[in-house]
Amino acid sequence: MSQPVLTIGMIFKDDIRSLERCLAALEPLRRAVPCELIMADTGSTDGSREVASRQADILFDFPWVDDFAAARNVVMDRASGTWFLSLDADEYLDGDIQELLRLLDGKDALSRRATFAKLIIRNYIGYDMAGGYSDLALQRLVRMSSGQRFEGRIHETWHPRPEDTTVLLRCILHHDGYVGLDGEQGRAKRERNLRLLRGELEREPDNLTRLVQYIESGRNEPDILPHLERAVALVKEKPQGWELAGPSIFRYAVSIAEERKLPGLEDRVREAREWFPDAYCTRIDVNYLMFSHYWEAGDFAACIPYGREYLAAYADSFSSEAERDLAQKEALLCGAPNHHRNMKVFLSAALLWSGAPEEIPAVLEGLDYPGLSVPQTGLLTEVLFGLHAGSERDTAPFIRALWAAISEPGEDRTGERKAAFLKAGGKAFSGQAAPFRPAWEVFLPLVGECVLGDAAAILRCESPEEAAGLLEAVERWDGLPAAALVHALKLGTVFPLPGRPLNLEELDGLASRLAGNWEELYGILCQAASDDYAGSWQTLAWAHCLAGTAVRTFSWKDGAQEGMELARIFARVEKDFITGCYAPEMLREGNLCILPPMHRVGWYCAQAFNDLEAGDAMGFVRLLRAGLASCESMKDMAEFLAERTPELQAQLPGAELRVMAEKIRMLLAAYPENDPAVAAIKQSPAYQRVAYLIEGNQP
Repeated sequence: MSQPVLTIGMIFKDDIRSLERCLAALEPLRRAVPCELIMADTGSTDGSREVASRQADILFDFPWVDDFAAARNVVMDRASGTWFLSLDADEYLDGDIQELLRLLDGKDALSRRATFAKLIIRNYIGYDMAGGYSDLALQRLVRMSSGQRFEGRIHETWHPRPEDTTVLLRCILHHDGYVGLDGEQGRAKRERNLRLLRGELEREPDNLTRLVQYIESGRNEPDILPHLERAVALVKEKPQGWELAGPSIFRYAVSIAEERKLPGLEDRVREAREWFPDAYCTRIDVNYLMFSHYWEAGDFAACIPYGREYLAAYADSFSSEAERDLAQKEALLCGAPNHHRNMKVFLSAALLWSGAPEEIPAVLEGLDYPGLSVPQTGLLTEVLFGLHAGSERDTAPFIRALWAAISEPGEDRTGERKAAFLKAGGKAFSGQAAPFRPAWEVFLPLVGECVLGDAAAILRCESPEEAAGLLEAVERWDGLPAAALVHALKLGTVFPLPGRPLNLEELDGLASRLAGNWEELYGILCQAASDDYAGSWQTLAWAHCLAGTAVRTFSWKDGAQEGMELARIFARVEKDFITGCYAPEMLREGNLCILPPMHRVGWYCAQAFNDLEAGDAMGFVRLLRAGLASCESMKDMAEFLAERTPELQAQLPGAELRVMAEKIRMLLAAYPENDPAVAAIKQSPAYQRVAYLIEGNQP
């Protein structure tokens, strides 16, 4: 191999999870410039060494001595490249390496002048690297001719002069090594890091950089508050480096106070603003943290100023000068694109709920719709229909942009985001009065594309034919808001649609979603039960599902007048449905246990009303009790019928029979249950007269 331009140096131990990915990501760089890869194994036992052996130009063992700088320096000692790039096994190099290649090429003035380069380390909160992250610019590239060596047992680095360093803003190392660091899975790594940091602080107790590192790694440790107070006090003394470390320290003072609900939070915020008003740790992180604080407290009006300041600072940070300055000085907690999307969506909600919807369009301008998470999608949907209902603003561009973004084919989260959109959007059809226009109208631009758009169009229909045409386009009935179906049925639309059969689960689901409004459900049931469903299984099944939903959700204990009529409708519909579904043999008494519970209830109820019409009031009661035994959840209905059925009132037992029943009950209690005397008593004419009272078959 020709003299390498670049030496890539790594130390690793038990990194089988990520090492292969890390090495594969280096292939484009190794093809583009002459490179050598030097790797030191500090004690792997999980197969990492075998993976490294397939890629490394030099691979050797180095026993771990509790010193990261020592391990990295032995790698540097073997380097022969012009430049040295230090990597970790839980990082992988982004595919955009053009900025790095220009530096290594050495043809422009900047690359000839630079001795060190910072790369952007993107620290993710999840192993999928799809959610939030924070960026930090760290020294990772050095000219070997500088003679620099790593320093520090942990968070090891070189110490160049600022004028010798450049920042490669587009050269990103994706890093997931901090995922789970605060939990049980990261305990060993966390405890090792904190032990090393405590040792460094014992040697240099006033080192602000080490204090920041300890606060970052140990924010959940019992001793974090004394270290934090020490760091804040040191910054106020203005030692060397205080202007660089101070913004992060004051930001952490706010963050930890908010997280632990400590007193003096507002004082911490005031100090950050007084000492470092222009720092992005203050303008971005502190404002984001305080917005979140007041959001959790439900004080949406108090959120708004912090949200406005955050968005202004975020926009400022993207000027080229500010971006480079920020990368040099500050590591933000809340400066990632996901935080920015979060703020736009949540600030819009705060404005809506604080009565200031007129500001929402400006806040949503430039929103990254394709990047929206599932929760952001749901909340933004609510914001948009709230904005529509509470203003005269044209919301069509916003709702179209949102739907287009979450409908992008091939996107992993398409299904989840659509589900969040439909669930949140369904609330717009609740029927609540709106100041300017119905909230559901926001979805009209999506007619033919989305079930909520079709539902909005149905609510505008004035004829059953028009509504039926729109219902034909519905693909998933579980996403259709109940209000749209109710409106179509009130217009007289035939349902289920001819030629569009629905299975029982779909019909049951639709009926269940009508249960929120009892009067509407009852009216639709009465209409369906009065239809001629002879020969139409779809119509009969629809009536069956409506009747079942009605008896399950009716407030039987309130004793409303509709209860008796509802029970009769239920009995009539169930008789037709069950006799049509089951062979006569299945409906014999001994076989009823095979039926589903609500079918058993329906059958017993139908037979009970047959007995009642035949004048057999006690048969009616007996069958009600049998139905109750088959489905305990229908107890309230059985008790209602036993107490409110008019035909039973005339047959209530008189005082003489009640006294006789009580005497016989006491007589029976005097004998063991298997005593022959008990059987003899039960065969007597007196017992037969009051058996229904003793055995509980009387209401």
